[in-house]
Amino acid sequence: MSQSRSGSGITDRGVTSIPDSTEIREGDSLLELNKRIEILSSEISELKTAFEELSRLKEFLPLNIRVVEVRETTVEEAKREILEYCDKHKEIFYPDDVADELGLDLKTTVEATEELMKEGKLEEVK
Repeated sequence: MSQSRSGSGITDRGVTSIPDSTEIREGDSLLELNKRIEILSSEISELKTAFEELSRLKEFLPLNIRVVEVRETTVEEAKREILEYCDKHKEIFYPDDVADELGLDLKTTVEATEELMKEGKLEEVK
């Protein structure tokens, strides 16, 4: 990224400086103003193209982002909550989904799930 005294603009490559030649100063001739307008029009056109490209790309990005507040629990507490979850949902689940749903730490959830499988209370689906 570069910086300048005059400010910054956004392009498809990130932030870039806006050249001092785009500043309008008192006493500028019509020719100088037209040149600056041409430069700014070109930059606006580039920004519009970059924005359109980003708009096209966003449909390929995951938009279902959730923030999950994770609470501290013991493995034993997690095992109890996971079994309650299984009783209510009666479906195949993945530890990361259960961790998100219950607000559990993923590492704790995986450990609890593995212990429940060893105890024969859950089984792995292949």
